[in-house]
Amino acid sequence: MLNTLFHLLKKPTLWQRSAELFWDDEHISKGMLEAHLDPNRDAASRSFCFIDASVKWLSGLIPVNGNILDLGCGPGLYAKRMSDMGYDVTGMDFSGRSIAYAKSQDTKTEYIYKNYLELDYTGMFDTVLLIYGDYAALTPDERQILVPKVYRALKPGGLFILDVFTKKQFVENKSNKTSWSLHENGGFWSAEPHICLDATYLYENNTIAVDQYIVISNNGLKEYLIWDTAYTVQHLTDEVSPVGFKVHSVFDDISGSPYTGKADTICFVLER
Repeated sequence: MLNTLFHLLKKPTLWQRSAELFWDDEHISKGMLEAHLDPNRDAASRSFCFIDASVKWLSGLIPVNGNILDLGCGPGLYAKRMSDMGYDVTGMDFSGRSIAYAKSQDTKTEYIYKNYLELDYTGMFDTVLLIYGDYAALTPDERQILVPKVYRALKPGGLFILDVFTKKQFVENKSNKTSWSLHENGGFWSAEPHICLDATYLYENNTIAVDQYIVISNNGLKEYLIWDTAYTVQHLTDEVSPVGFKVHSVFDDISGSPYTGKADTICFVLER
């Protein structure tokens, strides 16, 4: 066990994926759902106040009664609001717990429990949404899989709307660091008593970061790696344009704040 721990405590290789479940873990998904449903918390989802403003803005971009695919929909916080406005919405997420909750609250939306990297539609949607930095949490290989699939899923002229974090957010919130915490009564990562060793590592001139969590309990060791990429307008444009997407418009956030280039996020409206 000690040799395994020594190995895990080394800085992860760039884009290394952990073997452990995260979104669909039986215990962790409980905490994730609680975070999603906290109306005032900007954690798994943004605050309900922001979501309401975001949906209002999105409804001005998406054709009335249009078809929407919400990737990484979680418990349906955006999807239900869009369905209630008359849109034909499909939500897709890889958390069985979140999908089950969404279905219990919203019978109008079609909710699908699936890894959205495996989506397979052709010309079905007016709009595809990928909200709260999900795109930037993917590895380059995963993004190369996803973007053509989204392009194919859209109708001609359809929109792919996503938001990502900027280097400003990294400068203010990310740094190379390590720490540990003791959870005698269990916690977010495990229901069992455990110690959590967590670290943040920066790569590529501080434009890529990974948050590493090593959970030590009587059941052994588990490692979770969560990646993030800081984007610029040019960076994302270079990634999506070879597939055929055009940048329709750019905003500071996904509630439609005018673009200044000084915000923590960038929202892209891409056109097929």
